[in-house]
Amino acid sequence: MISVTRENVSFGQRGLARHAEQAAAHAADLIRSRYGRLPGVEILVSSRTDALADFVHESKVALLPDAGARAVAQHLRWERRGLRGKYGVTELSAGGIVLGLNLAKARTVADVNETLTHELLHAHQLSGRAERDEHLAYLRHGFDIEPLPRRKVRAYERVMDRREREARDAERLASQLPA
Repeated sequence: MISVTRENVSFGQRGLARHAEQAAAHAADLIRSRYGRLPGVEILVSSRTDALADFVHESKVALLPDAGARAVAQHLRWERRGLRGKYGVTELSAGGIVLGLNLAKARTVADVNETLTHELLHAHQLSGRAERDEHLAYLRHGFDIEPLPRRKVRAYERVMDRREREARDAERLASQLPA
């Protein structure tokens, strides 16, 4: 199931936000038909990167209840800084996957379509139990809860690089979405 909400959308970007709401279901269908199953995805469309960072960060921290306050605050600062240059972001949540669409960066319909297909493929990549557990272990390591051996960290970072290449390749499916 795909749910889309809007928050802090600027006046000039309301049309893009409406398009994102309509195109999300089509993009999910494309990803399902091409790659397979897709978990429940909650999408937030916003023009403010701090709202997107807070949304993604809260869902991430909910999965890590034993994270220290210092690590949580530091990661929130990193997320807010890092999202300024990104079109979208995907992260695990207790109910499936959360996805943020940054309208401050994605300024055209084509950008929105490409970002939706890219991020929904990431949702597919994180949908399996083993992938979810592996990502949670990486998050626990990142929040200084449970360290991983350097070898496992490097191996998972190579997996993330491969997933990113696959998601970039999936952006070509955006041309099949309504404009």
